[in-house]
Amino acid sequence: MCFMPLKNRVMEIAYERKHNESYMLLEGKINPNFYETKMINENNISTFLPMSCIAIDGINKLSYKISRKENLEDFIESHDLNLDMLTRIIINLQIALNEIARYLIDEQHVLLNKETIFMEKSGDSYKISLCYYPQKSGTVQEQFRELMEYFISKLTTGDRNESKQVYLAYDLCLKDDYTLEEVLDCLQEVETKDEIYVEKVSLDDEDDRPEEPQNYDYIDSGYMTDYYDEKPKEKKRLFGKVRESMGIFFGNLRFRDEVDVKESDDFIIEPDIDLEERTVLLSEAKAVGRLVYDGNSNEDDFIINKDIFKIGTAKNNDAVLKARTVSGSHAKITREGSDYYITDSNSLNGSFLNSLPLAYRKPYKLHPMDVIKFASESYIFM
Repeated sequence: MCFMPLKNRVMEIAYERKHNESYMLLEGKINPNFYETKMINENNISTFLPMSCIAIDGINKLSYKISRKENLEDFIESHDLNLDMLTRIIINLQIALNEIARYLIDEQHVLLNKETIFMEKSGDSYKISLCYYPQKSGTVQEQFRELMEYFISKLTTGDRNESKQVYLAYDLCLKDDYTLEEVLDCLQEVETKDEIYVEKVSLDDEDDRPEEPQNYDYIDSGYMTDYYDEKPKEKKRLFGKVRESMGIFFGNLRFRDEVDVKESDDFIIEPDIDLEERTVLLSEAKAVGRLVYDGNSNEDDFIINKDIFKIGTAKNNDAVLKARTVSGSHAKITREGSDYYITDSNSLNGSFLNSLPLAYRKPYKLHPMDVIKFASESYIFM
């Protein structure tokens, strides 16, 4: 059977927010008597997004709970995609697919695209959640090939060898029968060259010659990719080691949903991470669009000096807030000509425009004197 490439298909994705929970909506229907449906309902398959079937205006919709997650597209837009990050994303994608295979779920019923793969980041580790869809969407090879095209377009590395490795991995994806394990092997290939050591020879005393260089293996713990040896001669198969370590890895890993939190004014306190401040103050540039703080805490005013202006507590944002009710990646403001639009980034406690809660990924046009709330922190747009 021939499948239309995903990028040529039209799939309407909608989002809604209810209280502090976010949902993604796709048109579709589930047969409750189908084997896969029973398997998903009777087992806690942590890789899948929680799913339910609802009817809206007589149309069947599949509702996926995506609270406190970013889809792959937003995640990569918020980070610099280099070889290390790409490798870890693919490793965790393979782990997720391996778990699904244990339950005999058809791989063509898993949507693998930048809008339906969801990410959670904890420190330097990632957790991937996938979307079960009862209609056939293409094989893993077909869908991942398009993902690799997207990854290449977002690659930010300036290293020639890293870029070469990624393009070689993409060439591998052009085959019909490649595997993700082969892609990982290709990404982990390190180009080895004969190194030439030049010794400084002393004319006075031969004993003054420098010692022969020694090789030291430095191990930086904490990455899943540490279990994937970069030395070709000593390369171990990835998944035997990963399976052995998964119990330790997932047993020690705690995500935002699991952090003990205190409630204040119906807000959930974010974990105290990535709060290093990097602000853009009003005095630094001529004002075009501005966020003027209108709260009781010690937050700054900001100039919107980029076409995509990110707001949150993480230090890689353009507007870094301090309040723990604000998410690491909370919202963004985009500039299109002289117009500005605000979009919530699936934040924990939500964003509000003139008291209206904002749905994930839906842009809302801003007007002068609009009141914007990022969780508990209030700003006036000027």
